[in-house]
Amino acid sequence: MPWRRLPAHSAELLAHWQTLGQALGMDTPAWRKEGRRLMLSWTRWPRAYHDTTHLWACLRHWQMVQDQQPGALDNPHAVALAMWYHDAIYWPWSKHNEERSADWASRFLPSQGLPATLAQTVHQHIMDTRHTPGPLTGDAQWVVDIDLAILGQSDAVYRQFERNVRREYFFVRWPRYVTGRSVVLQGFLDRPRIYGTELFYQQYEAQARANLRHALEALRNGQLYR
Repeated sequence: MPWRRLPAHSAELLAHWQTLGQALGMDTPAWRKEGRRLMLSWTRWPRAYHDTTHLWACLRHWQMVQDQQPGALDNPHAVALAMWYHDAIYWPWSKHNEERSADWASRFLPSQGLPATLAQTVHQHIMDTRHTPGPLTGDAQWVVDIDLAILGQSDAVYRQFERNVRREYFFVRWPRYVTGRSVVLQGFLDRPRIYGTELFYQQYEAQARANLRHALEALRNGQLYR
């Protein structure tokens, strides 16, 4: 495969998957093959945001948590696996992406002899990335905050995020997209807190709220972030 066609962060991602497998005692051909299978799935059309760049960002935030708050994660391996699988299946027009991605993890992990409890935990973490309002605790809250970290990034990064989301929803006519996207953004703004963990709240909450307000204003003016 020509280098220019490799997914973004390919080497780093495959190295991370290999290291994760070694930590779980899974340094096997089947494990390596699964990593490549996941990488291919994360690059499928029509992904523009939910791609390997998002996966790599999630894994970097996973590492940030461990660096800045050692011991905060009860089961860091389960959280990392949830990051790898949480958008493994993603079709913008489907309402079952999380369920299908969670089921993929639930099939593969036990097939490699990993504990059923680990697979169950990963499955639940992935389902939590549906981001329905409600209290979460422990690692589940970390998973959700990591997935939502994009909301609190710099203005330039957030603007590109909004453009990429629109590219994924290319099949939705603009007036309907404005209505639907506005509901999603307002829903996050209406929450008492976007981030449940103190680490993410302190680092990203204020910027996330500013980003969401600006994006809503642009949509109300009939514009997409430029």
